[in-house]
Amino acid sequence: MITDFIKRNSLTSLIFLFSLILLNGVGVTLPIPNLEIIGRQYDFPLIGIVEAFFIIFSMVALVVWGYLVDKFDRRQILLMANVIWLIPAAIIFFFPDSLLIYFIGRLIMAIGLAAFSPLSYSIIADFAHYEDRGTISAGLNLAWVGSSAVGIILGASFTANWYYSFGVLAFLGLILFCWQFLVKIPIRGVKEPAFSDIADYQYPWRINFRIIPKAFQTRSFFWLLTQGIFALVPGTVFTYWLVSFLASSEGMAISIEQASLISIIVASGRAPGYLFFGKLGDILTSKYANSAIRAKIAGLGMASQAMFFFGAFYMLNSSLYNQLVFACLFWIGSFVGAASGPNRTSLLFNISLPEFRGTLGSLYSLTDHLGAALGVFVSTFFLQFLNYSSVFRISLLFYLIAALCWFRSIKHISIDEGKINEILHSRAKEIMLKK
Repeated sequence: MITDFIKRNSLTSLIFLFSLILLNGVGVTLPIPNLEIIGRQYDFPLIGIVEAFFIIFSMVALVVWGYLVDKFDRRQILLMANVIWLIPAAIIFFFPDSLLIYFIGRLIMAIGLAAFSPLSYSIIADFAHYEDRGTISAGLNLAWVGSSAVGIILGASFTANWYYSFGVLAFLGLILFCWQFLVKIPIRGVKEPAFSDIADYQYPWRINFRIIPKAFQTRSFFWLLTQGIFALVPGTVFTYWLVSFLASSEGMAISIEQASLISIIVASGRAPGYLFFGKLGDILTSKYANSAIRAKIAGLGMASQAMFFFGAFYMLNSSLYNQLVFACLFWIGSFVGAASGPNRTSLLFNISLPEFRGTLGSLYSLTDHLGAALGVFVSTFFLQFLNYSSVFRISLLFYLIAALCWFRSIKHISIDEGKINEILHSRAKEIMLKK
């Protein structure tokens, strides 16, 4: 019964953590459907500038929070972050008539919400054993992806009174704020093999600035972050332009609403892909006792994704049959491309020390932002003189570059994991001597 209680307690904490991630994404995308309405209310047509500053503040805050998460008690950081974003969200709801309040409120929200990325990466690794991190990372990826959609849906539900959506967000945040006092935050490193035989210990090691440059000298760490930048380029291009392409005569010549629905359907392969390949990575890692197999799965998935997408755009024309083939190939490409997400997260956990994983989450998010920005730049530039199909094919080359980065990382992963394990076993002995 005690074991069942612990399992239930851990599950409740995990659900709470995923709820935080969901709330973070909602807070980011909430105003997007109503930006034009908000701009008209404030007589400020450049309202998008507010969201641009939101992103900039988020990126800067990410780095700071990552270090704080690794340096101090994670529960205290969680409490502080929740207070920082929750108060301005409530103020925007109660005082929606001031552009200045909206602007300052969004910037402060950006600072508070930015903490959830490093917090989630730091804490979630301590919920799963070395060979089980693919499955839990798949849940993490699903939460991040789903949160953006939930934010847009919630915002679109209150177009007449857009600030009501901030009231709903603040209410949900208040529930989670109270919930955080009831959940269990695991000890750092508790699921590491080196500490499996030690009960009731404290993990005294904390990040210092010397660790950060050493992390970038780790070959596998470098390749995993680099591939993330390249992989985000085509993903961002499709996010921005796939609907417009399908609606145009170059695509299927359908309405925007129909194109949006088809885009959601063909991209939905990501969700089962995360779960399938996350679990597959866990099974093969356990079987071969070597997590480098995750890099092989992710690299093959990334390269296969590019091939399926190439085929999809090659087949697309006005024929209904060819359009169905396009949808099937694109869905399969989305499915196999999902192999990268959970396995990348799992590997980054395995090649980093527990006191570096908050900073790791920050760097992970920063490289994704960089890749997304590069995708917007590439597509905007080439669309000035090329059609959609050509731009899509050019962007797919970045998937192949990302696959090469995956394959380059394979020979370094076992070496880097071995170094981390040596350090952790040495620390375990140190803890045992003090007991």
